[in-house]
Amino acid sequence: MRYIQKYVILVGTVLICAVALMAQTKPVEHTVRWMENIYTIARKYKTEPQIILDYNRLTVNQIRRGVVLLIPVGEEEANQVQQRDTLVVDRLIDVVTPFNPNDCLHYRPYPGITHSVSLILPLQLRDEQPDSHFLEFYAGFLLAVEDLKEEGMGVRLSSYDLASYPDMRALVQSGAFRNEELIIGPVYAHDVFALLRESAGLNAKIVSPLDRRTETAAEIDPRFFQVNPSLYSLQYHLLQYVQPEEGAVWLFSEEGNRDDELLVITRQLLAQRNIPFKEVTHKIVKDQNITDQLMGLLTPHSNNQIIVASHNEAFVSDLLRNLNIVHTLYQRTVTLFGNAWWRDFENVDLEYYHRMHLHLSVSNYIDYGRYDVKHFLSRYRALNRTEPSAYAFRGYDVGYYFLRALYTKGPSFEHCIEQGVVPAQPLQSNFRFQKTNPNGGFINTDARIIRYLPDYRIEVLH
Repeated sequence: MRYIQKYVILVGTVLICAVALMAQTKPVEHTVRWMENIYTIARKYKTEPQIILDYNRLTVNQIRRGVVLLIPVGEEEANQVQQRDTLVVDRLIDVVTPFNPNDCLHYRPYPGITHSVSLILPLQLRDEQPDSHFLEFYAGFLLAVEDLKEEGMGVRLSSYDLASYPDMRALVQSGAFRNEELIIGPVYAHDVFALLRESAGLNAKIVSPLDRRTETAAEIDPRFFQVNPSLYSLQYHLLQYVQPEEGAVWLFSEEGNRDDELLVITRQLLAQRNIPFKEVTHKIVKDQNITDQLMGLLTPHSNNQIIVASHNEAFVSDLLRNLNIVHTLYQRTVTLFGNAWWRDFENVDLEYYHRMHLHLSVSNYIDYGRYDVKHFLSRYRALNRTEPSAYAFRGYDVGYYFLRALYTKGPSFEHCIEQGVVPAQPLQSNFRFQKTNPNGGFINTDARIIRYLPDYRIEVLH
């Protein structure tokens, strides 16, 4: 009998405590105002942002002015907040200028937040031979995710093989991106445009990691980021190394190709810098020797800076063969300026590049002497038992840069990216994103400049 009495007393005590605890933690209502976001609200009530989000079944992007939140806190914390708010309510009423609720400049990472990120790649996993390039990109991206997790970032990564869906509409309508803050991919321009079109109502930032043909998307969609620099940006950075005071400047192009985009941009940039140049056209003729013509053009006692505005391998090979003769046999000093396509040429003698100090502007180049590159190599080899390609490096660079921007600067990181306050040193690329227009998105405007040296080394100038 005494045992039963003790049991009843114990149960009663537990119930009383539970009722008291429930009374203490009864959620209070909070209406989101200007100058507030989920993080400032959590600080007010001395709780974690994720607790508030989970309790209300909302995402970060859904916290807007006027939304009523239920805050599961004690009565004491609620009273303290009410007293503090009473002191500033008059000032808040006077606010007439909209304030970005996710001010990236004053943002501080919150360990309790889990950021939702999606990665879209055409992996073709259902095929007998999946695409190895994009598998490497994926592997590099995963290493970036692990690095950010070690720094304290909470990441919920969802990966999609685009080849497993009928089209982009089907993937978007599946609800895959409803709560995402950041979407990396897809890879090809037509898929990127389809994603932007089908996801018009979503707030996620969308990053085109590889295709340069998505430039026009940045003109119309403020959510958009293109990682590859434009042709204009590549040529702009290259021509910074043309020094007219060091000698004559020549612009060579293929005969009959005067309206080529690369040639038009080069003329425009040279004119902007007030660099005097002489334009020369050349036509490939079998067994033609133009050394006499070049001897009459190139100056013998100064540097001849030759810009070749062409990505036609046959034309470049023929021109460089003749230039090399003049340079080596007739002592005409030549410094070459080419373009990124030249790195993929298979039938041009690399000796020409090194002898004539070829300068290239490229979207990516791996300096294997850097410590962080060596560290990445060792980790990638250990995990994947293979050598990483440029795709693996690009996966890591894109993943680390944008995830770290989201983690350290918040969901509106684009404002800090535009102001250049997102710290990062990618492994193989340079990133500097700028808006194309006030209502548009962002394009990377930076590049890497490399120079071929006579001792067969390649020097990174920028």
